[in-house]
Amino acid sequence: MKKPTLIILIFCCTVLLVGCSEERILERLSLPTLIGYDVNEENTEITTTAVIRQVSPEFESRIEIQSATAPTSKGTRIDTNLKTSRKLMAGQLRVILLSENLAKNGIEGALHTTMMNSEISTSVYLAVVEGDTKDLLEYQFPSIKDIGQHIFSLIDQNVDERLTVSSTVHEVSRDLYSPYKNTVIPIIKRQEESIMIKDVGLFHKGKLVGKLPSKDVFYILLARKDVEQGTLELLLPKDGFDIDDSKQELQIDKLPIAIDSLDSKRSIKIVNSDTPEFDLTIKADCRLLEIHRSVEISKMEDLKKIEEAVNKEIKKELERVIKYGQEVGSDVFGFGDYYFTHTRNPHITEEEWSEKFKNMKVNIKTDIRVLRNGVFE
Repeated sequence: MKKPTLIILIFCCTVLLVGCSEERILERLSLPTLIGYDVNEENTEITTTAVIRQVSPEFESRIEIQSATAPTSKGTRIDTNLKTSRKLMAGQLRVILLSENLAKNGIEGALHTTMMNSEISTSVYLAVVEGDTKDLLEYQFPSIKDIGQHIFSLIDQNVDERLTVSSTVHEVSRDLYSPYKNTVIPIIKRQEESIMIKDVGLFHKGKLVGKLPSKDVFYILLARKDVEQGTLELLLPKDGFDIDDSKQELQIDKLPIAIDSLDSKRSIKIVNSDTPEFDLTIKADCRLLEIHRSVEISKMEDLKKIEEAVNKEIKKELERVIKYGQEVGSDVFGFGDYYFTHTRNPHITEEEWSEKFKNMKVNIKTDIRVLRNGVFE
């Protein structure tokens, strides 16, 4: 085929394809950036609250909040459309909020509805709200102009800093439909005139079964995967340290310390498949960021004492977090996935693994090294 003929053919195909696409003019659309779902006490009706961005012909945007109640989420979208002057398009959706009551009843329905909508990206964040999402979104925060963008940025930057877990639609649905792993989702709440990530919610079969404070997120991450960065604050016992009493303005029972993880590696091994019993090893190279000034750290043996204390504390906290997960029956750490792929019992059911998980034994070994300590070396 001659080159001019090929160019003409490509041009004609392009014109035809463009002509078949739906015309979407920005100034004629309403763009929800955040949607919150609440359910009533009988779990028979859904209330949807949407944060909607309207763009004017001058490319100036304004934010409006619309709420509707119906038996289905599709019904609430129809009612919301009746209240807006422009067609709703969900392509700019960034966050979906679920009320705590809905999370306790089960998130599978809301997640299924989300995944059926081809307009919505699987990179949308999911989060649980302590209380009702409608109350949070309709509250007039004096310093927040666009609450949808604010909550998205709040979650996104804390995920990057390893201060909370990543909970996109893709990640949550992957864990939700896995018979051997459970999902974990951040929990946000209104704190006076601001919004904060308070806890993380642990789920079992799509239902919220427990909570851990945000300070425990780093231990969840250490137990479930390799962590490249992140900051951790610890309170170490005073025993074994050389304390300069003249530098203690206040008598303290614990020594506060802050470290950041430069590189951590998680390895897991099955010791006994019947119990089951696992060996979990965490290796990390970290930097000492902050420690109480009454502690002497000028000598290498001083740093070794800090390393020993940090290893003991991290091991103790990991044991506590994993034990809590067993108590509420939520395997957010991935022991079930590892067990399924590394044993000769590939036909174990979800119920059988749940029983094994509650009774499993985990032998934790930590190897934390302090590479350098800021301005002191």
